[in-house]
Amino acid sequence: MQKLWKYTLFFLLCLVVALLINLPIQQVLPYLKLPSSVQLAGIDGSLLKGRAAEVRINNFPIEGIQYRYMPSCIPLLKVCYHIDYDQGQIKVAYDLLNGDTEVTQSRVEYPIARLLELMPNAALVEPTGRLQLSIDDMSMQQDKLVAVKGKLVWNDLGLDDDSIQLNLGDYQVDFTGNPKSYEFTFSDLNAALDVSGDGKVSAAGVYEVDVKIAAETGIDPQVKSILNLVASRSSVNKYRIVQQGQLPANVTRQLFR
Repeated sequence: MQKLWKYTLFFLLCLVVALLINLPIQQVLPYLKLPSSVQLAGIDGSLLKGRAAEVRINNFPIEGIQYRYMPSCIPLLKVCYHIDYDQGQIKVAYDLLNGDTEVTQSRVEYPIARLLELMPNAALVEPTGRLQLSIDDMSMQQDKLVAVKGKLVWNDLGLDDDSIQLNLGDYQVDFTGNPKSYEFTFSDLNAALDVSGDGKVSAAGVYEVDVKIAAETGIDPQVKSILNLVASRSSVNKYRIVQQGQLPANVTRQLFR
């Protein structure tokens, strides 16, 4: 009789687990405490796999989402998902023991023109190209940032205006962050300008930037006119941008929330 009860309890436990993981995701969402800044649209599926037409984070759209559960994390006592979307992919792992969240192999790419549509104010000169954000590793604890490492690449950086049409090549910003600060390293990738420098931002929103810009064979007159507005000329075909100041409060909150 005792063995029978053990088998019965095990069967009931497996049945409950099977029912839970196959529940429609719409029935689970009301129990998830999503931040008010996150909005979901067109979501369908179960806890194991599904799709969403769009997720908006602070009005920033992520579209064409497909997610699937990764059972390989079960021995690690983690809940892991692989998420694909129109602009890239991401892997998310939630630690059941300590509540930590880890993000790895995350990539998102947007045309600059699409990002400009989301900006409240129109730019004086319209930049062109594509921005690609890659997160190598990011860990969070109780929805607070613990550490992050990644890079931002601006492919085909250029300007498109009535009087200016330029393509200056590809440029990269490597970054690391923690609850106290972010640090940045600027560089060029097969570009028309040689770029090198660094910067940092504190949790108080105070930033410092020191970037050197040069060209071996000369700088386009149109580019020179722009550099003269934002940088100081150090020598022939060499410029330097040294700035420090205070970020807007809403930007600081997004970086360190």
